[in-house]
Amino acid sequence: MLLALHNAVCSEIIKFRRNKMAWVGTLIIATIPLFMIWNRLVIDPQREYMEWLMSVLMLNTLILPIVNGFVITSNMQREYQDRTIRNVLTAPVSREKFLTAKLVVWFLWYLISFCLSEVIVIAGCYILFPVEFTTRNMRYALSLFTQNNFFSFIVGIPILLICVKQQALFYPSMLATLGSAVLQAAGLQVSEELILPACICPWTAVSISGMVGWGTQYWRICTITITVCGIIGFIGALVSFKRQDQ
Repeated sequence: MLLALHNAVCSEIIKFRRNKMAWVGTLIIATIPLFMIWNRLVIDPQREYMEWLMSVLMLNTLILPIVNGFVITSNMQREYQDRTIRNVLTAPVSREKFLTAKLVVWFLWYLISFCLSEVIVIAGCYILFPVEFTTRNMRYALSLFTQNNFFSFIVGIPILLICVKQQALFYPSMLATLGSAVLQAAGLQVSEELILPACICPWTAVSISGMVGWGTQYWRICTITITVCGIIGFIGALVSFKRQDQ
C-alpha cells in the first residue's frame, strides 16, 4: 500500500516538474514580496513596518489562492485533455491513491513556494526595517504568514473537487478560485460585529484567524470550520472520482 502510494507520489512529482504553470506560479508568489520591497524603496519610502507587513499580507492573501487554484486546475485539466486519466480509470490502481498523491504533491509545491516567499519577506524586513528586525517581530511575521498560507491551502482543497467534476473544462474551478480569493481578502476588512459569522465561513476565517488571538474561542472556530471545509472537499473529490467512468 505504502509502496503504491510512494510510486504515485513520484509520478505526480514528475508531472508537476513538467507543469509550466507550477513554475510560473512559484515565480508569481515569490514576486509578491519582491514587488512590495521595491515599492517601499522607490515609491513609498515613508511607509512604516507594520503597515508594510500588512500590505504584503493582504496582497499575498488575494494572489496566493488564485495562483494555487490555477496550478491544480491546469494539472487536473491536463490529465483529462491528454486522456492520461484513462490509465487511472481503467487500471487496478486505487483511485484514492491517485488523488491522495495529487494532493500531497500539490501541497509540497505550495509549501516550497510560500516558504520561498516568506524568506523574501524576512529579507525585506532586514533590508527595509533594521530597527524593527527583532526575533520577536520576525517570529510574529513568520507565524502570521505561515498560518495564513496553510489555512489558505486547506480551504482551497474543494477546488480539487470542482476540477474532478468539471474534467476537461477550465472556467468552473477558476470562478470558484476567484471567489475564494475575494472572500479571503474580504476577511481582512470584517468589522468587529461580524467576526463570528466570518469565523463560520471557512474562506473569511482564513484571514480572521490571524486577527484574533491564537487559542481564543474565535481562533478555534476558524480552525474547525477551515479543517471541516478541507476534509469535505477532499472526501467529495474522492467520491466524485470513484463514480467517474471513462
